[in-house]
Amino acid sequence: MQIEITDIAKQELMKLNVGNDQFLRIDIVPGGCSGMTYSAALDTEMRASDEVLYEDGDVRIVSDSGSAMFLDGLRVDYSSDLIKAGFRFLSPSGLKSCGCGASFSA
Repeated sequence: MQIEITDIAKQELMKLNVGNDQFLRIDIVPGGCSGMTYSAALDTEMRASDEVLYEDGDVRIVSDSGSAMFLDGLRVDYSSDLIKAGFRFLSPSGLKSCGCGASFSA
């Protein structure tokens, strides 16, 4: 499993107190015009079906096993754009994204 997190995204996660028991959970959920979208939230509870997909120091990314198959090659970035600041999840190659980039299909 290969996931890349840019330095700026790591810095922003650290500002949100990611570390120790708190981690970033990324799941794939139905939605958007292409059928699937990313759901991201801070969490402290591991579930039975969870996998740790990325770990570097205090930064961990966790997902359920059903979502994990879509996350290989994911790039997590952060943009400080004035209008649309926030985390960016750049789809791995082989996934088709919709025009606005908010959802994808396999």
